Amino acid sequence: MTNQFKFIETKEYRRFAEFCDACAKYRYIGICHGLPGVGKTVAARQYANWDFVEPNITKPTILYEKGEHLTDDSILDAHTLFVTAPTVRPSVLFHKLQNLGNDLLWTQEGYKGKRDGRSEEEKHEKFLSAIRNGAFYSVNLIIVDEIDRLKLQTLEILRDIYDQNDVGMVFIGMQGIEKRLSRYPQLYSRVGFSHEFKKLTPTEIRHILEFKWREMGLSLSYEDFEDYDAVNRIIKLSNGNFRLVQRIFAQIDRIMEINNIDKITTEVIDTARDSLVIGFTE
Repeated sequence: MTNQFKFIETKEYRRFAEFCDACAKYRYIGICHGLPGVGKTVAARQYANWDFVEPNITKPTILYEKGEHLTDDSILDAHTLFVTAPTVRPSVLFHKLQNLGNDLLWTQEGYKGKRDGRSEEEKHEKFLSAIRNGAFYSVNLIIVDEIDRLKLQTLEILRDIYDQNDVGMVFIGMQGIEKRLSRYPQLYSRVGFSHEFKKLTPTEIRHILEFKWREMGLSLSYEDFEDYDAVNRIIKLSNGNFRLVQRIFAQIDRIMEINNIDKITTEVIDTARDSLVIGFTE
């Protein structure tokens, strides 16, 4: 069994992806807001393919060997940076984004150099050209998660990056963040799109649960009343919150393994719920 969720595309994710596409295409700043746990961060990391991109572009190596460990063209499709807003001094965010932008560009150039069989002289010249192009040359969208953390000084740094580079941005935060940002007219005047990331619908949760049952090697039949009851129990408890679905399945997985149980029942679900510190209400 596994308690790790593979990404499952939902209607809400497709809406989020369309929103990000528009911000990247028109080079606007977009604000994505929603309740905690609805899946904003997961969606953003998926859109940026960040679980693949980040470890590959930040792989420790000397400059002229960047990208040479890669074996296919996937890295060349990466044009989005994802970062979680830091709680420390403003310069940290600037340097973080600048370093990630450089890492992406240099990794792409290094990979192309290996793929195309460039000579050492050609590789050297391409890297020099990449450095001259600037950190965000290969970036068309920057996603900043937990924007609620940032104060005006740091928001001004983001505005300056936006103004100085041909790049779109998406700010992700809690409900009400758009009202807070409206207090900073110089930044807010650059906002072109707003998107509310909504809770999962019962139909979407049911789709996720069907996938999760299969992933755990279990059969699910709505003709079986226990299965039907278990699915409806999770839908009711989670109330559209993706993070709570993840948490309860982590506990379900643990309880079933400890007790050698091979079926998800309402009793297992209620035991899993009671094991959680926070989250579920009737």
